[in-house]
Amino acid sequence: MALLIIDVFLAIGSYILKSFMEESILWTILSASLVVFVLTLTSIIRLRVFHFENTGAVFSIKYYHPLKKGVIFPSVDYPVNRLRAFKIEESLMAKKIVIEVNSQQKESPVRIKVKASNISDKDYHRMIKSFA
Repeated sequence: MALLIIDVFLAIGSYILKSFMEESILWTILSASLVVFVLTLTSIIRLRVFHFENTGAVFSIKYYHPLKKGVIFPSVDYPVNRLRAFKIEESLMAKKIVIEVNSQQKESPVRIKVKASNISDKDYHRMIKSFA
């Protein structure tokens, strides 16, 4: 949010001081300001909170935007005794938690992938230890 405020003040300041600047510099500053504004705004819109909870009988994962109001329902909610595999996959752009859970309807496990880009190895090991 601070970057957005600074960006807006930079654009307003350059518009006010345009009589002291060359036109090419003014357009460069305004276009750079617009790019920073759009990138910051898209990162705020895409921001997600990853919340893991294990009560001993049921584990749940909530994945939501921090500004969401009201009741937040879990994305993943299964009994611990059905858990088959819980691992992390790292790619070039993001980390994903891969959960395999036994299903009552079919023999093959249900495979669920949840994005968890900001999760550290320490947090991952805490999640694994909570199942023991």
